[in-house]
Amino acid sequence: MKFLTQFFRILVGVVFIISGYVKTIDPIGFSYKLEEYFGESVFNLPSLHHLALPLSIFFVVFEVMLGVFLLLGVWKKFTLSSLVLLIIFFSFLTFYSAYFHKVTDCGCFGDALKLSPWTSFGKDIVLLVMILILVYGSKYIRSVFSVKINWIIVSVSFAICIWTVYQGIAHLPIIDFRPYAVGKNLKEGMNDGEPEQNIIIYTLKNTSNEIKKMNSEEYISSGIWKDTLTWKINDTSVKILKGAKLPSVHDFTVECLGNDITQDILDQEKIVIITVPFAKKLSIIERAKLRKITFQFNEKKLNFVILTNDPQYLNPLSSCITDQTTLKTINRSNPGVLILKRGIVVAKYNGNDFPTVNEIEKL
Repeated sequence: MKFLTQFFRILVGVVFIISGYVKTIDPIGFSYKLEEYFGESVFNLPSLHHLALPLSIFFVVFEVMLGVFLLLGVWKKFTLSSLVLLIIFFSFLTFYSAYFHKVTDCGCFGDALKLSPWTSFGKDIVLLVMILILVYGSKYIRSVFSVKINWIIVSVSFAICIWTVYQGIAHLPIIDFRPYAVGKNLKEGMNDGEPEQNIIIYTLKNTSNEIKKMNSEEYISSGIWKDTLTWKINDTSVKILKGAKLPSVHDFTVECLGNDITQDILDQEKIVIITVPFAKKLSIIERAKLRKITFQFNEKKLNFVILTNDPQYLNPLSSCITDQTTLKTINRSNPGVLILKRGIVVAKYNGNDFPTVNEIEKL
């Protein structure tokens, strides 16, 4: 029991640290996931929408710190009880998502690792079992270092989490796991999916009520189809060998004045894309910043386009329409800047770090 407790202690601690830290890198992305759960089609909790980001920050940092506490063996009762409550809560969410087909990705590992709802639920159940074993064998959990060293490690871990969260909100995530990261080729991303692979299964019955099942290949090669007097096809079904895989960039479309200009944008030698996923929420200062930078772009004859899902809130600035979810995926900032060269992402900026015209010209 002692060995099992120590093994699970390390495993659970590492999983919580990795899972939590990946989400601290992109706290805004996790807040979008919480908004899905708060949505009308899931739990219908609109009053919690404005708390999505604070709750995201709390959960991701708390998850990391629980992993650190467990590995260090400190605050044992608090840590174990918190782990039990947290994993039960996560298990409920993933089960609900899987069973009712509500949220297709729990966001357990952010955008770094996508898990299906049932896989996520299975992962949570395994973690729950391991945590319960840790509770049972809690007497074997001991503090690893002295009190002073433990406090130093806890303080440094917390500081790293807060710094990472700050970078992800005020600037850009320190690591971009999304298909619109710098260096990604959007043209290639639109074609890296795989079609569904399946075969037809034939169920045949003969005059003696014998039944045979064979796939389309076996059916043709056997020649049984020629013997129509003895064998009849009783039923056909489709067996999926491999599910369809969407391209990593499957939702990037741009419509301007009723025309699809997506390919034109991807073919440009260089184009600056200003993304505005929440045009209605732009402050007076942000609107002024947009007017100023677009005026400078026009002066320098730089190729640019503004993308939003709600152009009426950007008048008199001319803008094109793109799905809001896509805009939120492209850049976690409102507004944000993406620079493409023939469909390849060469730079991204948060609205707090808008580049100068000279900086863009040098790219």
